[in-house]
Amino acid sequence: MTESDEVALDSFLGFGARRGRTHLLRILLLAAAVVALILLLVRFLGGTDSPYYTALVEQGGITPLLSERGTVHGSGEVALAAALDGTVTAEGVPAGGKVEKGQVLATIDAEPLRSTLTADRALVAAAEADLAGARGARDEATAKLARFEDVWRRSGHRVPAINELEAARAAAERTAREVTAAEARVAAARSSLKADSEKLAAAVVTAPFAGYVVERNIRTGQRVRVGMKLFTLAASDETLEIEIPLARAGNAGLEAGTVAQVRLDAMPDEVQQATLARILTDRADAPGSRRAVFTLEKPTDAIRPGMGATVEVALPERKNVLLVPDAALTFEPGSPGAGNAGAHSTGRNQPRIYLVSGDGEPRRVYVSAGAGDGKRTEVFANDLRPGAEVIVGWRNQPQKP
Repeated sequence: MTESDEVALDSFLGFGARRGRTHLLRILLLAAAVVALILLLVRFLGGTDSPYYTALVEQGGITPLLSERGTVHGSGEVALAAALDGTVTAEGVPAGGKVEKGQVLATIDAEPLRSTLTADRALVAAAEADLAGARGARDEATAKLARFEDVWRRSGHRVPAINELEAARAAAERTAREVTAAEARVAAARSSLKADSEKLAAAVVTAPFAGYVVERNIRTGQRVRVGMKLFTLAASDETLEIEIPLARAGNAGLEAGTVAQVRLDAMPDEVQQATLARILTDRADAPGSRRAVFTLEKPTDAIRPGMGATVEVALPERKNVLLVPDAALTFEPGSPGAGNAGAHSTGRNQPRIYLVSGDGEPRRVYVSAGAGDGKRTEVFANDLRPGAEVIVGWRNQPQKP
């Protein structure tokens, strides 16, 4: 073998070795990929050991979105209350409906009152009969006294006897008093009959003017009592307003003139514009409450008082704050399948979230909930840090006992 042949052979053997190493490396990479795929498949099929879905506490910016439900109100509103106790037998005018003056809004069963009216009429008839008898006795006593006094004058005070004359005078006075008492009883019986008749008439609730039904607080079959509010009517739809509660934190930045978007339930695809007119505080039926009143701008003819609506207002941006998903504020490990209804309230139901501790168990952390954008909410807590793992729901919900 020549020297050139030896060099060629060494070159060939080196190339084969390199080729073998490359082939081996490819086999190892493929094996690793297969193992990883198998592990992922096993994890997918077997699930995770944690029974919870989690998310990370974030630190960043948020543009709070105030979104509250309200009802369209008109001008000249009047509340109609029940004038008698009873059961609603019919109610056919929904909130937002237009009504004419005198139109029937609801009917209340007043059968007990009808029995009372029957008794009232009987009392009136009896009182009138007593009055007629008293007047007859009075007229007879008055006529007898007149005859006695005429004979007394013409006889020179000799007849009749003085005791007969005094008895006639006493009878005339007594029968006059009896007539007065009978007249009072008739007046009282007629007054009671009139009042009960008016109550019976009020069993049919009618619209006192043409307008719109803003609120309907009753349903067929419901028991109502005297003074209970049945309907709220608006006389006009010239100025339309929507009143919403301001119960959550983060709404302090609202000022008059703030523009909001309004979506009416009857027209969800059309966005209306509204402007904050005023903020009401300490309403009589809700001390300490705050409510915002928005005025609709250029409402269409299709918008009427009584329509339900959602008001949305974008508040000033908040930067560098701690944020958690809204689901974290409603999760409650002690009540599988049930949210924490008091997540945004105070007192015994103070807002709370649950973090995943080192042993995988939930750790409760009380927080103060701030503004939200419909997906995330700003929270405040001394021992809460960005990156903490917060529970947002059940992955494997335990069975209820």
